[in-house]
Amino acid sequence: MYKKAITVAKISLSQMKNVYIITGIVVLAMVSEYITTLFVPYSKDNIIVSAGNMVMLIPLLAAIYLPAQHLRKAMNLGAKRRDFFYGAIPVYVILSAFTTLVMMLCYYTIDRWMATRIGGVLDILAVFGFIRRGPIAAFIQMCVFLMLFTSFVHTLTAAQDKWYGWAADVLIVAIISVFTPIAPLRAKLVWFFNLIIFNRYAILQITACLVLASAIYMLNKPILARKAL
Repeated sequence: MYKKAITVAKISLSQMKNVYIITGIVVLAMVSEYITTLFVPYSKDNIIVSAGNMVMLIPLLAAIYLPAQHLRKAMNLGAKRRDFFYGAIPVYVILSAFTTLVMMLCYYTIDRWMATRIGGVLDILAVFGFIRRGPIAAFIQMCVFLMLFTSFVHTLTAAQDKWYGWAADVLIVAIISVFTPIAPLRAKLVWFFNLIIFNRYAILQITACLVLASAIYMLNKPILARKAL
């Protein structure tokens, strides 16, 4: 079973050329902004978004592409739904780790260099507060957050052809719309984001993301069982 799952993972990683191309185009656009900003007179208002952050498009687009398009291809190649379920896990782990590594390399090199020549570089690693705990903790925290993010997007995408997928969309919009303006409910929403992102204790943030990612991804088993090809 696991050999087939690994085979599915390898094929998945090799079949996402459009994902890589789209991400590459966006990253190049951000790099061009870097170059353009260097020719603008210095100002503390000259702040750009890190090009490394744009690499997050890879796991995001992969989490949409795999359940929406690649499942049928995998079935046609002889894989079973179970193989696809387990095969997607290493894909998201690898992409999350790769993305985090690129982001950190950019943060410690080109972004720091750019920050000395312009007003600043906006980087999610700093915005989330991960980098304050050092590179190792920051790598793990960002990686598990991306794993949670991809499991959520993958599951939501997989369910879109069923009524419960649309119900989930409505529920998410309702939560954002209702919880945001009402103070007690907004506090619950803030607590949740503090748990998975801005937690003062790295171990709690890491644990919460891993537990939630596993629980959300497990929902794919019944979804895959009922998914039409």
